[in-house]
Amino acid sequence: MNTLIVYAHPGHTGHHGYLLDQLKTVLDNKNIIYEVLDLYALSFDPILKAEELGLRGNYKISKDVERYQEKIKKADKLIFIYPTWWQGLPAILKGFFDRVFSAGFAFEYKNGLPVALLKGKTAAVFSATGGPKIINKFIVGDRGMKVIVKNILGFCGIKTKGFSIGSARTLTDNHKKQIITMVSSMVSYLYK
Repeated sequence: MNTLIVYAHPGHTGHHGYLLDQLKTVLDNKNIIYEVLDLYALSFDPILKAEELGLRGNYKISKDVERYQEKIKKADKLIFIYPTWWQGLPAILKGFFDRVFSAGFAFEYKNGLPVALLKGKTAAVFSATGGPKIINKFIVGDRGMKVIVKNILGFCGIKTKGFSIGSARTLTDNHKKQIITMVSSMVSYLYK
């Protein structure tokens, strides 16, 4: 069993870094093999190039994107960790989805209908937002989370569950407790 963690936050000292550290500790204790793709540390280029437009027919996938696609192919489990900014995901993560989850790899169209190509994989998605969770969930409708869970990963056939924390402006002891509980729930969900 292989797990790929995609970390899309420029820092490591707040909620997202704490969750990543707790997650790594739990996975290490369970002897689960994983790899972390830290998109900012890797200086991942989120800009989709014209030649990468998969639905245009004649397209070219770069070597770096092929490497990421190979890692996703090998992974049974995927974990995405990112902040919710402006009710959405950071540009670097959006660019990762645009470039890596391309037509012919993550999905295709047959007879005009979409066909998911990444079935059999399971994912957990974690995000923290500065706004209160109740507003994000009930007034805004958890837009950012839905885009990844349903519109991207679900579209590609990946069974996904989202986890989030609100009012995440300062990492408090209460948030640390919530994150530890959330990591336990994520691991239970992924490794039933």
